[in-house]
Amino acid sequence: MATKYVVEATDVEKRYGGVVALKGVDVRIPEGSIYGLIGPNGAGKSTLFDVLCGITKPSTGSVKVLDMDVAALPAHEVARRGVGRTFQRTAMFKDATVYENLLYASYGRMRHNVIHRLLRLPAWREDMVDFAAKADEVLTICGLSDLRHQQASFLAYGIQRRLAVAIMLMNDPKVLFLDEPVAGMNDSETAEFIQLLHTIAKGRTIVIVEHDMAAIGALCDEVMVMVDGRPIVIDVPARALKHPDVVAAYLGSDDDDEQ
Repeated sequence: MATKYVVEATDVEKRYGGVVALKGVDVRIPEGSIYGLIGPNGAGKSTLFDVLCGITKPSTGSVKVLDMDVAALPAHEVARRGVGRTFQRTAMFKDATVYENLLYASYGRMRHNVIHRLLRLPAWREDMVDFAAKADEVLTICGLSDLRHQQASFLAYGIQRRLAVAIMLMNDPKVLFLDEPVAGMNDSETAEFIQLLHTIAKGRTIVIVEHDMAAIGALCDEVMVMVDGRPIVIDVPARALKHPDVVAAYLGSDDDDEQ
């Protein structure tokens, strides 16, 4: 059976004035995989990540996610068609409860309008029943059921990251882009979050940019290691992280030490 690729980028370059952040990068990410983008600071991995999910437009080259040209579509349309993203800083309404955050995340998929809501017409009632069922499902998956009425600002950092995932899941994304999902977590929070990601990965494709190599090793089926705007190794984590070029990129070569 032929492999289906849900994220494909061809000869992608990204220039910022005279600085070339990406230098002709090709990416093919198989459906159902967890794929990591790693590399030392300034390698271009975050720029590539933003290009792949449609936040940043490439200077040249093409990017397709779920067969759509993400560079040609506004971010909300990319999200509506099945692409979710989390950010390094948790994106949520911190004065709202966990449950209210899920409700706000769902409005784009609801059919009712303001009149329906004010008059409590059938379209509004049906939307709210569907929302409640979906919210219960997502809260259970993310381990947030007992915190549904908690104000988001009072949640521990690791729980806020879970809420960010829950907000994304309310729209049933097929492809998830996770920006440093375990950054700032302690070991216990990281282990719990990795388990959550394995749970939600079923039937989805996940792309991760991350500095935590232990998390990358525990999560990813394949990683792309980037240096100076281009990939140097694409392999399973166990081999990629031991590759001489990767070790040199992170730690410096003997030649570098001598200069």
